[in-house]
Amino acid sequence: MSSRPTTQKQPKPTKQARRYRAGQVPENYVDDLSDSESGQESEQEQVEAPQQLRKKRGELTFAQKEVNTGVQQTAISDKDVGSDRRLRRLQQAQQSLGEGRRRRQASSDDEDDQESDEDEKARERMRLKQRSLQQQQMATEDQQEDKEDEEESRHVGQHDEDEEEEESSSEYESSSEEEDTIASLPKPVFIPKARRETILQQEKLAKEAEEREKKLEEELEARKKQSHDMLAEELRREQEEAAHKDTNEYEQSVDDTDGLDEEAEFNAWKVRELTRIKRDREERIAREKEEEELERRRALPEDVRLKEDLERAEASKNKDRGQHTFMQKYYHKGAFYQDDSEVLQRDYSAPTVDEVRNKDVLPKIMQVKNFGLAGRTKYTHLVDQDTSSRDSPWEKPLAKRRRKNDQDKY
Repeated sequence: MSSRPTTQKQPKPTKQARRYRAGQVPENYVDDLSDSESGQESEQEQVEAPQQLRKKRGELTFAQKEVNTGVQQTAISDKDVGSDRRLRRLQQAQQSLGEGRRRRQASSDDEDDQESDEDEKARERMRLKQRSLQQQQMATEDQQEDKEDEEESRHVGQHDEDEEEEESSSEYESSSEEEDTIASLPKPVFIPKARRETILQQEKLAKEAEEREKKLEEELEARKKQSHDMLAEELRREQEEAAHKDTNEYEQSVDDTDGLDEEAEFNAWKVRELTRIKRDREERIAREKEEEELERRRALPEDVRLKEDLERAEASKNKDRGQHTFMQKYYHKGAFYQDDSEVLQRDYSAPTVDEVRNKDVLPKIMQVKNFGLAGRTKYTHLVDQDTSSRDSPWEKPLAKRRRKNDQDKY
C-alpha cells in the first residue's frame, strides 16, 4: 500500500510585494541574457551606432506630438535603451516606421511628379490639337479665298488681286493676335491658279494619261477592224473561187473507155485472173506445209524438238552481217515494229547518211566522235592508248613482292 507524500506548508509572506508600472524597470534588475543574445545585441549596437549618431544623441521620443490624451513626451537615454529589451524593440519599431514614412513620402512625390508630367503632356496634346485645327481652318479659308480671288480676278483685274492679298494678310494678322498660346506661323502668300506649278504638272500628267489610253483604244479598234477585213476578204475569195470552179471536173474523171479494145481488155483480165489463182495456190500450199510441220513437231520427242530449236537459233545468230567501218556508230534495231518485213530485212550494220563513209582519210585531229561539239570525246578508243603504269605493284614479279612484304614485317 502506497503512502501519499506529505506536503510542507508554504510560509505566509510577512511583507507586501512591490508592484511596478508598465514600462518601469525595477531597481537592481539584472537581465539574464544568453551569450548568443548578448553577442547579437552587441553587433546590432555596432550597426545602429552610426544611425544614432546622426540623430540627437541620448534622447528617444516616444510621441512625436502631444495629443488630447494627455500623454507627455518623455526622453530616455541610450543607457536605458541598452539595458531594456522592450525599449530597444520600441526604438527599432520607431525607426522602421520612420523609414516607411520616408518611403511613402518619396513614392507620393514620385506620383505627384508623374501626375504633373501627365498633365503637362495632356496640355501639350491639347495645344497641338488646337494648332492643327486652326491650321485646317486657315487652309479651308485660304481655299475659299482663292476661289473668290479667281472669280474676282476674271472681272476686276490685277488691282483687285492686290487688294485681296492685303485683306487676307490683315485677316491673318487679326487671327494670329487672337492666338496667345500658339506659336506664330509663316505668312501664306496667295498664288493664282494659273501660276501654280504643281497643278499645271498634275493636269499635264492627267492629259498625257488620257492621250495614252485613247491611243491604245484606237490601236485595238484598228487591229479588230484589220482582222475583220482579212476574214471578209478570205471569205469573198473563197466564194469567188467556188463560183468560177469548173462544174465538169468530176465528169472528166469518169472512165468511159469501155469497149474500145475488147481483145486487149480480155487478155489483161486473163493475166490478172491467173495471177490471183497463183497467189491463192501459193498461200494454200504454204498453209498446208505449216500445218504438216506443226504436226511433225508435235510428234517429235522433247529432246529432239529442243535440239532443232537450238540449231535454228544458232543459224539465225550466225547470219552474215555487214562490216563496220572505222568509228562507225552502232544502232540497235529495237524491239518495235518487228511485224514489218522491211524492218526485219533492213541492214543495221550499214552507216547512216550523216556519217562519213571513210574516216581513215580524215586528219588525225578529226578522227574523233562529235568533232567540233562540246560533247566530243578525247579518245577514239583505248587500243592506241597506253593505260599501263610501270610503278604499279601488279607489274612486279610475284617473288619480289613477297620478299618485300616479308622484310616489311620484320
